[in-house]
Amino acid sequence: MFDITVTLILHREKAFAIPALGSMSDLVSVARAAGLKVEARAVLDNADDLTRQIVAVRGGWLDGVEEVSFGDPALSRNQGVLAARGDFLAFLDGDDLWGAEWLRLAHAAATAIDAPAEAIWHPESLFCFAEADFDYHTIDHCAHPSAQSFHFLHSPSDEPDFERDVLFLDFLWSANVFAKRSIHLRYPYKAADKRSGFGIEDWAWNIETVWANISHRVVPNTVHLIRLKETGSWGKQNTAEGLLPYLLQEAWPTLGG
Repeated sequence: MFDITVTLILHREKAFAIPALGSMSDLVSVARAAGLKVEARAVLDNADDLTRQIVAVRGGWLDGVEEVSFGDPALSRNQGVLAARGDFLAFLDGDDLWGAEWLRLAHAAATAIDAPAEAIWHPESLFCFAEADFDYHTIDHCAHPSAQSFHFLHSPSDEPDFERDVLFLDFLWSANVFAKRSIHLRYPYKAADKRSGFGIEDWAWNIETVWANISHRVVPNTVHLIRLKETGSWGKQNTAEGLLPYLLQEAWPTLGG
């Protein structure tokens, strides 16, 4: 029924949800203006009252809002997959920002005549920013010794020099993906198992799909802006709990296991 379903995943972002909803609205508007049928949804997982209220007030334009109590971003995304009616899915985190052309350009890349039948698409540029770096006292944040913000470019998995084993050591792509719903249904995100020490749903998902020979591609001229927070970050929580991504059994020979 839709070309794209874009789903915003929210937890306890509070006021950070306001710019995230505004940014999402911009990218949905740009895609719809280009003639694409876009379904816009939100999933609130164990949301606090303020985040819930902000979505109610600022998200009246959303096509659907679902509340769940998973406490796990993997299960929140899987729920978004089940509710989605789009051919392609895009997931957004509730405290980030995105270039307004992301959905339009990602769909154009994924449906181009020379595009793979199945691929996972990532923004070309990733900018992780800490608001403290842009305080007027330290506006020259690049020269400031305590600056946290940084930028890098994503690389596709089908480049000749791509080494997939690097995925066992580091993230290669952000969680901001664009892919067919059929791929998400075939490879659902794995819930964290804190007793065994495994989780990190997007990292584990990237490993699983790469080993399934699904190409990870980059959409030129697109950007994902990730907010670096002192508290309330899934990344910081994963680090504090010592979680590692799930490793596939078929990858063990590569690791010498």
